[in-house]
Amino acid sequence: MLQPNVPDSPGGQVSLAPRFWAVVLLTGIGAGLAGGALTLLLYLVQHTAFGYTEATFLIGVERAPWWRRLLVLFLAGLIAGLGWWLLRGPVSRRLGRASGVSASVWSPDGRMRLRRTALDGVLQIVIVGMGASLGREGAPREVAAAIGSRLSELAGLTAEQRRLIIACGAGAGLAAVYDVPFGGALFTLEVLLGSLSLPLVIPAAVTSLLAVCAAWVVIGDRPVYTFPALAPSASVIVFAVVAAPVGGVAAVGFVRLVAWSRRSRPTGWRLPLATTAVFTAIGALAIPFPELLGNGKGPVQLVLDGSGSLGLLVALTVLKPLATAASLRSGASGGLFTPTLATGTLLGATLGIPWAALWPGSAAGAYALVGGAAFLAAALQAPLSTVVLLLELTHAGTGLLVPIALAAVLGTLIARLIEPRSTYTAGLGEAAVGAPDPLPPPSSSEPLDGDRK
Repeated sequence: MLQPNVPDSPGGQVSLAPRFWAVVLLTGIGAGLAGGALTLLLYLVQHTAFGYTEATFLIGVERAPWWRRLLVLFLAGLIAGLGWWLLRGPVSRRLGRASGVSASVWSPDGRMRLRRTALDGVLQIVIVGMGASLGREGAPREVAAAIGSRLSELAGLTAEQRRLIIACGAGAGLAAVYDVPFGGALFTLEVLLGSLSLPLVIPAAVTSLLAVCAAWVVIGDRPVYTFPALAPSASVIVFAVVAAPVGGVAAVGFVRLVAWSRRSRPTGWRLPLATTAVFTAIGALAIPFPELLGNGKGPVQLVLDGSGSLGLLVALTVLKPLATAASLRSGASGGLFTPTLATGTLLGATLGIPWAALWPGSAAGAYALVGGAAFLAAALQAPLSTVVLLLELTHAGTGLLVPIALAAVLGTLIARLIEPRSTYTAGLGEAAVGAPDPLPPPSSSEPLDGDRK
């Protein structure tokens, strides 16, 4: 798979330039505070839209009357369409066109516009809070990356350094909202930069750790999913080997669906019509399937708890990725991490029910988590990140480390034999309307310590 060419500093040494590390530190803190603020906005929108207080989002949606689900999604589609029509039209002429994280990391220029990206991020959070089937991590990831880009420009860093800071900021934004410091750093390295070299590892780790610490001040420290510590069993280990190819192939289909959904999306007056129609249709589906609304956190917790009938799981395994792809195709923007994880865990749970009936040996949630590892790793093309992210998201301990790692590695291998793209590179250059097609940057001899030649 092609990766952006971000060179190491001379001799493979870690940069010691003060201005470079000042930007690294400020980007990490900024990512954490921005992620915390956007998370609080998400909670506010969710509670307001569906009228609940103490319960989880899924319970709040389930308790809301059917007409409220339909009305909120209709309004979400209208807000999304009008908002992005303004941002990609009149606003873009004043603030400039948007450029996503992947496109900016690949672009030789490597710049993200802070005000334009912040407006886009707020709009993303609002529609996800209203039930759009998109990930909530997209907004903090992009806003944090734009903060890093702006700080790099103010500090006079090179284009190479700026692109590195953008990637580190994106990983830090993910780390902040999900409380996954090491997973966020590995996401930066494995998914965005495609390298684990020391000059990249240290700034990626520093930004993610600082972001998580800064976010604790705003949103606290608690795991995203509750999951008991389980001991490994022969049943779940063999299941990992058997389910990984299924998850890998299914992930290839999902990646191609994402690539299709990013092509030829509506613009102009067609945009609000498309988003309103698609979101209203998802709202109608949410009447019998409230689990479809939101980024997918509810369904993930559902299957980790071992809940849900086989019929419900099969339906959600099909409908969740379709709802996400339809939202993207309509012209909306948002994250893909949790929708991908939700689809994978639903698939794992669907396969795990008959498997556990034939060979009992572990809790139902273990099979869902293993299936999610295979699917997520294959979709991201990132087995190391996936393993660490799942362990940090669930605080499940190391009891399931072996089957999770097996599933992640095998799923990725199977997927790479068929499709070298990930959800973050599928349709690269098409994700942001009006953004130029990125090109793999040329190699450069510019060092990472800021000493221009």
